[in-house]
Amino acid sequence: MKRGTQDPQSYTTVIMGYCKEGAYESGYELLMWMLRRDFLPDIEIYDYLIDGFLQKDKPLLAKETLEKMLKSSYQPKTSTWHSVLAKLLEKGCAHESSCVIVMMLEKNVRQNINLSTESLQLLFGREQHERAFEIINLLYKNGYYVKIEEVAQFLLKRGKLSEACKLLLFSLENHQNVDIDLCNATILNLCKINKVSEAFSLCYELVENGLHQELTCLDDLIAALEEGGKREEAAFISKRLPRLDNLNGSMPNHSTKK
Repeated sequence: MKRGTQDPQSYTTVIMGYCKEGAYESGYELLMWMLRRDFLPDIEIYDYLIDGFLQKDKPLLAKETLEKMLKSSYQPKTSTWHSVLAKLLEKGCAHESSCVIVMMLEKNVRQNINLSTESLQLLFGREQHERAFEIINLLYKNGYYVKIEEVAQFLLKRGKLSEACKLLLFSLENHQNVDIDLCNATILNLCKINKVSEAFSLCYELVENGLHQELTCLDDLIAALEEGGKREEAAFISKRLPRLDNLNGSMPNHSTKK
């Protein structure tokens, strides 16, 4: 830009020209110059740059532009947040996508359950387990949910049994429904790798919630607990096993005297 023309409107005109030409990086560089001179860019500049970076498959630049937009005291549309998050997830940006979710929570922006669920799967897939549990706790604390069973199944298929167990426990503690077959599989697989304490903790929580009647893994869990020297825990589970005589006694008697 020429000297004497460095006013906000001139910057806006040039940036919009760059955007129309598809030169979004050049527009972004000029946006930085505006901000350094304490000029307030028009909201349209941010919208054009974010949309352009998303079209060009450059979600990291879209996220940086969105952050600058917030610092200029503008509130992006909910659809903009979701578009940036979706593209970050598509590109496998685990940390950055989780940061967007946190920013959305801070700004009271409505979450998308599918995107939140996908973000958790990406974090777990990248071994960022602590961050994943941090995100799910923040979401539930703010009244949002994720598809926990879908994430737990994702973890189970990848052999991340401890994380699957922890997630199912989190679901139970938050009074959410759990898939009993998924719990069975998790408990059985934990027993196979000698993590019987974790298996027992999940079973115990199911008992506390009255959901243990349909468990088919109890005999295996008892055997694993006894083998591991955890006789008190084995006895606890054993007392809750349905007994054959009790089942027979509860069935109607259809025999007739002759």
